[in-house]
Amino acid sequence: MNGAEGRPPFPEEGQPGARGNLEETAYRRIRDAILARRLRPGAKLSEPAIARMIDMSRTPVRGALRRLAAEGLAVVTPRQGAAVAVPSPKDIRDAYLTREALESLAARLACDAVTESFLAGLRDAADRELSTLKDRSLGDYIEANNDFHLLVARGADNRPLEGAIRRCLALTNVYLSLYDPFYEAQAEDLRSQWEHRILIDALTNRDPLWAEAAMRAHIRSSFATLDMDRMADGLRTL
Repeated sequence: MNGAEGRPPFPEEGQPGARGNLEETAYRRIRDAILARRLRPGAKLSEPAIARMIDMSRTPVRGALRRLAAEGLAVVTPRQGAAVAVPSPKDIRDAYLTREALESLAARLACDAVTESFLAGLRDAADRELSTLKDRSLGDYIEANNDFHLLVARGADNRPLEGAIRRCLALTNVYLSLYDPFYEAQAEDLRSQWEHRILIDALTNRDPLWAEAAMRAHIRSSFATLDMDRMADGLRTL
């Protein structure tokens, strides 16, 4: 018998390697609660309350909250503690305007280096995106969407441009987590799905003007579908 069989998946607190594994568990549980909207924008994330909610001690919760703050899902204020992020309308608009300029350029440049493996990767990401909607998995949806856009960015073969897009995507992924109407949408109504397919068609045809226009329209559409009423509710509760 393998000696690893029957062991718990994570070491218990106090054992070697426990802190990092427990912090990862705490991070995923809190992040899942935010993505499932059980923790709303502006919700206080007090260490004792969160520790009770996820049935863990405060030490891994503290590290998890630092990670969530680093990626923008939470904010930590001195003497006030942590809370789920509430980005301003200007923050969101600025990020999408920047993405529109950067990613439309990337789509145009990517037409010069289209390969079958590149197109297959885009189709795979689009397929995964659709299945995550059917499964109602917002975290997996954001990951698939992120993969699609980073593939286009890498296809542009421009490292400064790819880096800038990666940073903008990290911001807008937070906004998707908080305000995308994911749980109300039906698979057949997922606008990003057919917009991604149109972009793939443009890249398949190596048409730079079409690809640029398709990406620009897609980014504008993504911004337009955010639930700004939910954002306004979050701001009123602060």
